[in-house]
Amino acid sequence: MTSSPHGARRRRPVLVPVASALAAAGIGVTALLGGLKDAPDKPPPKVGPGDVIDQGEFRTQFIKAIDTTEKGDFGDTKRYLELVLKVTNMGDATTHVGTLPKPGDKFSTITGFAGSLLRTRPEIKTKYGPEASVLSYGIKSQQLHPGITTTVVVKYELEPTATAPEEIGVDLGGYSYDPVGLRDQTHYWQLVGEEDDKGVFTPTVAAQITLPVRRESE
Repeated sequence: MTSSPHGARRRRPVLVPVASALAAAGIGVTALLGGLKDAPDKPPPKVGPGDVIDQGEFRTQFIKAIDTTEKGDFGDTKRYLELVLKVTNMGDATTHVGTLPKPGDKFSTITGFAGSLLRTRPEIKTKYGPEASVLSYGIKSQQLHPGITTTVVVKYELEPTATAPEEIGVDLGGYSYDPVGLRDQTHYWQLVGEEDDKGVFTPTVAAQITLPVRRESE
């Protein structure tokens, strides 16, 4: 696993490239401005469905968002808002999908790919929280193997009578490969952001994406 050990460190702002064209443009602007000191004041790049987003540890495509119903284990019907993504693990070791962060989570608990799905707009409130999993040939798992592009599905359970939004926005974070510790300088993939003097960690929004939500039944 390549997740960070417990215990957060103050993080410096890091520019995460988003899509190849955006990355090239960002490098040119950075060179002209003489560094990244102005980067925190710039709004995060906005990307569209199908664009490849460079998150450092992952390359990600948001394929679609759907309002769907499924048959439950006991003959009941459940309704979900699902995000369907294609995710490539760019690291050299198998990692896990992880869980989506919640407000107030500590930095040391934010791991895996799903930890970079910082928030949705509007916020989708669910009774048990969203579920993220790898879907391959109809089989669910939690593993993302290096160099392999897999389908990741994020599911938000909705009330049967709830009205799904016409579109959903996602704030996406990024990971950087940073040294941890003063002696051995072991490197880990860590979510980019800053920790203040009180230990409150604020992830950096690397990109924002908006997806139309379409109705689909299984």
